[in-house]
Amino acid sequence: MKKFYYTSTALIISGLFLFSCQNKPENSPTNTEGELLADPIIYEVIVKNPNPDDEWLNECLENTNSSYLIEQVLKEVKAGNLKAYDYYDNHELSISEIKQIIKENDLSERTGKIQFEENWYWDKDQLELRKEVKKLMFGFEIFDTTGKLRGYKASFVIDLQK
Repeated sequence: MKKFYYTSTALIISGLFLFSCQNKPENSPTNTEGELLADPIIYEVIVKNPNPDDEWLNECLENTNSSYLIEQVLKEVKAGNLKAYDYYDNHELSISEIKQIIKENDLSERTGKIQFEENWYWDKDQLELRKEVKKLMFGFEIFDTTGKLRGYKASFVIDLQK
């Protein structure tokens, strides 16, 4: 009986050690390595300079090809390969609704901001910050009657994970 007790105790302790060493799913992203820092972080980036005299913004945007990103994403959304959702109530937009929003607001030419929703991961072994873009939203320029930029209006949300 003593032998059974020791064997059972050893198996239970071994099992506890075995299961306690497994990675926890909340800190183990499926396709990104590192410690999760932001889930999510949401921020906007100006991708089109509304003021040609703003030398700093010109310099910041000098080596970006945001128009290519915008064209490619819009192409895939219109083809149905990327899902787009209404910014206000989050319902999935039909292809005809998407095409209407793109045409009415000239998103190819008037997109001035992109809002990103991302997860951020810190890899302490590689000393790298990794970003996983989950969603995009294009903000198009709104002008007053004199042609002055008043701000940006949300188009629709593009989910890159669906």
